[in-house]
Amino acid sequence: MNTAPTSRLGQLPSYVRIWVRHGHFGKKKDGRGFPPPEGHGEDIWVFGHRRTNQIIYSFDKTLNGFHDLKQLPFNGKKTKPAKLRKDYWSPFAHISFPAGKGSIGRSVFQKLRELKHLHEVAWDDDFRYKNPEEFSEADRKRVAQQKEKGNMNHRPIRTREERGIALNAQKPNSIADIASVLSGAGRDVKVSWANDQDKEYAQKWSENVTHGLFEKPSYISNEPEKKDGQEKAPEPVAE
Repeated sequence: MNTAPTSRLGQLPSYVRIWVRHGHFGKKKDGRGFPPPEGHGEDIWVFGHRRTNQIIYSFDKTLNGFHDLKQLPFNGKKTKPAKLRKDYWSPFAHISFPAGKGSIGRSVFQKLRELKHLHEVAWDDDFRYKNPEEFSEADRKRVAQQKEKGNMNHRPIRTREERGIALNAQKPNSIADIASVLSGAGRDVKVSWANDQDKEYAQKWSENVTHGLFEKPSYISNEPEKKDGQEKAPEPVAE
């Protein structure tokens, strides 16, 4: 009769412990972590850099220099700031959801973050070429010379530094993403702007989105018309 080796017999208690550990039938915990505070997700602030057009999404009206800085990718030398300066960063859009709809706001926030990351890492070969507004004087001369030779499709190529600058400029993409994501939310939502012309970056806005302005907007394209009877007072005439 064969008997199990002593070394194998010594492993039996460990097998029993493993079976007991994975075979427990305790009550499952409800959710993960702590519940979000009341109103969390009902407001999304979109911050932009005044010079580079870099974008940061935040649930707070003020930026967090530690957590929010992580949203900025490294696109090359001197493309990511060491800290967030208040004189360079300011909110240009505010997305507000109805009270009690914070879960929808958190879902929208996640989708906007994912789309932003996608724009920064998944770009096609066409991104390597300059747009006409980026042409330097030397580029224009080179394009003209190529046209004389019959090459009508010549386009100057961006340098590594220029590609990093172009990757940082995510403001137009961000506004287009906001219009696209909010169209699928299906809930009434209001977007307030610091500059009412910024919403024109999106080709179309859905009917569930209403637009407004900040209390102190940076720019208004259409000045409000004067009401009847509010005429400009005549200037005094010197006697």
